[in-house]
Amino acid sequence: MRVGLRDEYWSGGRMTKDATSTRQQGKVKRAHMISRGYLQPWGDSRKQVDVIDVEKRRGFTTGVVNATVVNYAYDPSLLTHDLEDQFQKIESRGIPALVKLRYGHRLETEEKTSVVSFLDMHLDRGRYADQAQVSTSALVLKTGGRMEHENLNLGDRFLLSQSLKDVTRLSSMKLESLPWKVHEAEGLVTGDGAVMLWRKSAGSRIVAVTFPMSPNKLLVIGNDFVPLISEHLNDLMTRKCRRWIVGARGSLNLGWATSDDY
Repeated sequence: MRVGLRDEYWSGGRMTKDATSTRQQGKVKRAHMISRGYLQPWGDSRKQVDVIDVEKRRGFTTGVVNATVVNYAYDPSLLTHDLEDQFQKIESRGIPALVKLRYGHRLETEEKTSVVSFLDMHLDRGRYADQAQVSTSALVLKTGGRMEHENLNLGDRFLLSQSLKDVTRLSSMKLESLPWKVHEAEGLVTGDGAVMLWRKSAGSRIVAVTFPMSPNKLLVIGNDFVPLISEHLNDLMTRKCRRWIVGARGSLNLGWATSDDY
């Protein structure tokens, strides 16, 4: 598979808007739970990819534009912050930097920061990838001091989670100052669990972050131990995926979701 710059998100050295979602009357109808622009390198000449939906237990082939789509996934029902606008701003800076890395170019510190922000976003989305249809009851303090019961959807819970203190935030780890290396690989897949955090032992500090950038390029930030686990990387990563696994055509066992080994 040829890995190259895709015209739809790279033009004249600048990132064009990733069109991660389709807006209708102020709401996002077709929200991509994994960034569409990020998935482009896994597409074939017809921009088709293999997808496993773990939650619905089905595997299928579809266009990148349709992969990991959930209608209105990130539209809050109670809070007012525009999550999709926030995501698009992160993607518009992070994806061009990932493209540069895939082509062997060094990144400036600001570009590394954009990649870290993208990885944080991917990590956050992955934590909630299997909760698009989950509603949570909460007691809300309204204007005037009234307390009312409200149902929080995924968008609301995602926004509230940004203030949690016990959640790992890559942006706080000064990853820009660690070694960055791109490994050649073969047959890498991706998914909502693609950002992997590595420790030497349970409970110890994170010493490395890995992230597949294409079927044959793996980003490693921190300690470079990938040769030790490269043969098992896909298996380790897919076990972390809560809902979505995506690969180049022919790379996934699309019958896995309904097999006896599921």
